[in-house]
Amino acid sequence: MIQTLSRSSALDRLSRAPWWALCLGLAAVMALSVLLVGFRLPYWVHADQDLVLAYHGLLFADGLPQEYFDHPGYGYFLVIDGWYRLLHALGLLPVARLSALPLASDAAANAAAWQGLVEAGRALSILLTALFAVTYATLVRELVGDRRVALLAGVLLAFGVGLTAQGRQMRTDLLSAGFVVTALLMVLVAVRQPPGRTGRSLLLLGGAGLLVALAMATKVQAVFLALGIPIAALLFGQRFAGEAGSWGRTVLLAALATAALVPAVGLMAEGIASWGQAVYPYTSVGGGLSGRYQGVVVGWGVLGVLVYGWVWRAPLVHSLAALAAVALGAALGLLALEIRYNAQNVIAVANFIEHMFVFTSWRHASALQGQGQVVGEGLLTLLMNGIGRTLAIRTIILHPDNIPQTVIVEWFALGGALVLWRRGERLAALQALFLILVAWGLESLFSLRGFQRAYAAYTDPLVVLSAAWVLARLPELLESARSRRWIVGGVALVVVAAHAWPIIETRRLPNPASHCDWIPTYMPRVEPFPFCR
Repeated sequence: MIQTLSRSSALDRLSRAPWWALCLGLAAVMALSVLLVGFRLPYWVHADQDLVLAYHGLLFADGLPQEYFDHPGYGYFLVIDGWYRLLHALGLLPVARLSALPLASDAAANAAAWQGLVEAGRALSILLTALFAVTYATLVRELVGDRRVALLAGVLLAFGVGLTAQGRQMRTDLLSAGFVVTALLMVLVAVRQPPGRTGRSLLLLGGAGLLVALAMATKVQAVFLALGIPIAALLFGQRFAGEAGSWGRTVLLAALATAALVPAVGLMAEGIASWGQAVYPYTSVGGGLSGRYQGVVVGWGVLGVLVYGWVWRAPLVHSLAALAAVALGAALGLLALEIRYNAQNVIAVANFIEHMFVFTSWRHASALQGQGQVVGEGLLTLLMNGIGRTLAIRTIILHPDNIPQTVIVEWFALGGALVLWRRGERLAALQALFLILVAWGLESLFSLRGFQRAYAAYTDPLVVLSAAWVLARLPELLESARSRRWIVGGVALVVVAAHAWPIIETRRLPNPASHCDWIPTYMPRVEPFPFCR
């Protein structure tokens, strides 16, 4: 964007710094925030999931099989295993294997080992949240074409509800959300590539397919956002103006995709066929959809690519190449399940609806009692309640508890969309509204598992992107000193408010004994902790 100011603002001057320096600065501030508030908390404060995930890092290091399949968590377990091994090799983590864990009889050494493992996991969370934020800001910069807007978006995401919570504990949501949100942005950047960059577009689409599959292998609820990507691509697309590409490239991509799809489809078919062998008792989806809805999901993705090509006049050869690239990436992501193969991971990913319903039914046992299938009146009632709660939170007055600091970002995006609509820029307004509605929809769905601040890692990026999309189309707001001060002040307010809950958390430590009922089930190879004896 061309700056028209004769006198540049502090934001303008800051945004002219090398992008790598801005990213490094943002990462450093994020790390400092966690190190000052929350990093040194006792290892048992977030026992669910800190202890379970740390335990699996130790299991994998000893070559033992995975024991936790709730999410199913597979992707995170691979990462934490590698992270512990790296820190141990560098001499920064004394204990990195279950077999090396001090005996519980030596309470001090045992506690020190667990504190070190959990703090190492928190350090990993700092790295992952920082990587998430800077990757997000970089892709937003390419999408909106304004470094100032991208920088503000990166700060808002970094200090939103989701990453503020995720950076202070170990959670599978972080990796899953990072993968699927990055996939969404890669697709949006791909469909808006300038002429002559079709090769890069295909590379981005293939990467997006890979990340979606990895996101589901880490936490299957990523599928909800993934299902919205085809609509987002259609809504944010633009008329194809590049080179069609060669049939030779398309055939090569199709051949590679086929080679990867054959074993990947076989793996998913194995998971569907093993439905009855799941470690948790699955409930039929209903309507004859069990074992079939997976094909509907695949068909939705294929249809999205083909409809996009038809609406935006992309040549058939390019549409087919794009479809092959996405399929290749997704197949490779699914085949990652073979790295540390466990049939339960495959079953969970292949039967994701039944898998998620298991935990919804546990939480809402009374509401879902007697419901013999996933789709039913009880689930619909819970979902409607979730929608009502989501909308009430936006008013603050109707639901004053658990108000996210990013609510002011939503208000800005909604107000900006209204201005764009009245100016006649209705497509831009609809694009911004779409992102907000998807975020609200995801929050409503996640309410089936209960409100958790960490789940905002999936929704905050959509809210911030909506606001960034609006701001990029209202450049006068950053050119006016008064409105710019309000915008920067709002961002500063989000950053400050982000520390409220972590500070409260440090002063309200839970009773660790409350975790003793589930620890033997999820960590059977570990001796009882001192607080459980």
